[in-house]
Amino acid sequence: MIRRRTLTPPSLQIPPELLANRRRSPRRELSERVRLETEDRAVSGWTLNVSVGGLRVVIENSLDPGTELTVWLDGRAPRPGRITWVQDEPDGSIVGVCFLDEGEPRPSRSSS
Repeated sequence: MIRRRTLTPPSLQIPPELLANRRRSPRRELSERVRLETEDRAVSGWTLNVSVGGLRVVIENSLDPGTELTVWLDGRAPRPGRITWVQDEPDGSIVGVCFLDEGEPRPSRSSS
């Protein structure tokens, strides 16, 4: 049995068949290292997909829905985010992260 924790109350959750209509932008598969930093800890993981609005990430530890953090993707500038849902798995968690700023993840500018 999959246990999923979310910020959305059960009475307001959208049925799966309607989720596709809710997306503002398509998801792209992405498998990159990611670091999620809160005020007191850093958690490493791998991305599963990315969209303009956020990421889906696999982590070994767990974070609670509502946790605000900084998202560090390899080669990109850090972005503020918030955990919107957590799906507990036997060997870790899959978390949904929404970005709290505008725009898509971009490569960071290097001073060369």
